[in-house]
Amino acid sequence: MTDTKTAASGKRFRRGLALYTLILMMLILAGLVLFYFYISAYEYTRPESSLQRYIDALDEEESLARVQEFVSTLQHSAQPAEESAAFLQEALSDVSYAKKVSECTEDTLVYMLKSGDVVFGKVTLTAAEEKRFGFVPWEVSGEELNLEAFCRETEVTVPSGYRVLCGGDPLGPDDIKEENVHYELLEEFYGDYDMPTMLTYSSGVTLGEVEMQVFDGEDRELRPEELTEDYFTDNCTPEEKAEIEDFARVYIERYVTYLSGANQAHTPNLYAVVALTVRDSDLYSRLYQALGGMGFASSRGDYIQSITVNHTMRLGNDRYLLDATYLVDTYGQHGAETTTTNNAKILLLRTGDGLRAFAQSNY
Repeated sequence: MTDTKTAASGKRFRRGLALYTLILMMLILAGLVLFYFYISAYEYTRPESSLQRYIDALDEEESLARVQEFVSTLQHSAQPAEESAAFLQEALSDVSYAKKVSECTEDTLVYMLKSGDVVFGKVTLTAAEEKRFGFVPWEVSGEELNLEAFCRETEVTVPSGYRVLCGGDPLGPDDIKEENVHYELLEEFYGDYDMPTMLTYSSGVTLGEVEMQVFDGEDRELRPEELTEDYFTDNCTPEEKAEIEDFARVYIERYVTYLSGANQAHTPNLYAVVALTVRDSDLYSRLYQALGGMGFASSRGDYIQSITVNHTMRLGNDRYLLDATYLVDTYGQHGAETTTTNNAKILLLRTGDGLRAFAQSNY
């Protein structure tokens, strides 16, 4: 009889324990569920969480349709529509944001959207009127997307006769954005002489930059770092450079000797320098006109200390440019000596007697 009572008591205990455990587990589960919704509500109502949900949705079908609509407005001669759309979709899949504090208020938050280095949009969040678990939800109340911010127009300026490819396709006259672009090196001479110019080619509007390939007159592809005026104008052969440098040493020395009134031999000095100029050129006339003022020269002569050829350029039609710097020692009436730095750009013409100068600009 005692054993029967003990067994019944143990059975009731186990049932009670099981019921207690079940109730406890239900309470714990209810607490976890409640905690989950509490945390979810907290996360949901954080401004950054609301904004991130908006950003994640940029990859969704509705936004992709907007991408396709924008791409359809672009020209696609340099970039296929599929490539344009792929570029935008990739850009919109990697978006960061930053709060624009100057436009934020207590109930409104403004964030700028950025992909890479491109700021392309603005999103406004507004605090909702109803709270969730005591938290104020933030909802997207406005957006301003500027997909044109991803657009680029790739340009390259090259000498006439160079060949330009964009995306593998050759550019032609319809792709020239600007003609007669001046070389900075020749700027002093454009008003008075027929000087070579450059062309600016444009890719048209593309999403991101496209590859531009440039081939020089010898059909050699140029590296990006070679697409500079210094490279374009450095077009003389070693033989031409040597000839121009030899001419510079003789001409500049005679030019300085003449204008300084050295040895008071004004007329012989004039004949010596004009022998190296093109007869009846502007330079030829200017040197003759200077003869009248030689009697007023205040120095006892200027003498070349050094001559440095900075640049040479073949201009076409047997013409060349010489850019040189020369140091001059000047001796005054009382024996005082000064040294000055002088710069000159000289236009040269190849004649039957060799190179001759026909224009000069001192700077």
